Amino acid sequence: MIRLARGVVNHAIPIALVLVIFACNVSLAAGRELHSTNSRAISLYEEGLKLAEKEQFNEALEKLKAAIAQDDKFVEAHLRYMDAFRSVGRGEEVAVMYSNMVEKNPESPEYNFLYGRTLNDLAGKRAAYRKALALDSTFYYAQFGVGGSYMLEGRLDEALVALNKVLKIRPGMTETLRMIGQIYMDKGMPLQAKSVLERAMATDSSDVQVMLGLGQAYSQLERFETAEKMFRRAAAIEPGEPLFQYYLALVCDMSGRQEEAAGYLGQFLKQAPDHEMAPMVRRMLEKIRK
Repeated sequence: MIRLARGVVNHAIPIALVLVIFACNVSLAAGRELHSTNSRAISLYEEGLKLAEKEQFNEALEKLKAAIAQDDKFVEAHLRYMDAFRSVGRGEEVAVMYSNMVEKNPESPEYNFLYGRTLNDLAGKRAAYRKALALDSTFYYAQFGVGGSYMLEGRLDEALVALNKVLKIRPGMTETLRMIGQIYMDKGMPLQAKSVLERAMATDSSDVQVMLGLGQAYSQLERFETAEKMFRRAAAIEPGEPLFQYYLALVCDMSGRQEEAAGYLGQFLKQAPDHEMAPMVRRMLEKIRK
């Protein structure tokens, strides 16, 4: 039987890490706040997101650039603009661009935060985020960035302190609760992770990353039936994500349902044969079939 090893448990969260750290995907459809009240800017931003989802990154760049032109403090538009630049292999241009912007606007919390997001050095990131907080102590993106930088360094206790400060500024922020839940999982504290992630689910019941984290926590607590329901729920929302097949396989295996586990592993490989986890999944499938 394949056991849910600690290294495996954490493998699902690279998705969360990539999407969450310093990004905070937000949308009007989810009822979350955008840092703009300019209806034209918001419309252009939404159009840019749709183009980016279709991997039409050059077209997305133009829409997001236009959104920023309408409202230069529209933080979410800047964040997606950065991501689109990186997606077309122009990440270095982003760093220069926002370095110039912060030089022209040194007292802007938004531009200090955005500049920090372009940096690779985590200490440099924190310095930029802290300057943004010094300029505006309620700017929760910057406080979230501080916590995220500590998490990337493995300084989990410091990350928890920083992220709990975010919740004081913005209670119920799903991205923050999700990250705190992952930290508790990394610390081997699934019960605490479950509690935090259930709070996140109460805030946003459609967040598949929260579902994934909750499924992991329930698995660690040997609540396999509940974990399976959570993974199925996530898979129904994002059927194209192969990781859900992987986690369903693990839950089935731990429940003694090896034939079903093999089926899910096979679906994973059919869906994503070149996935970075595919070699490991093939080995798991071979073990089950022996």
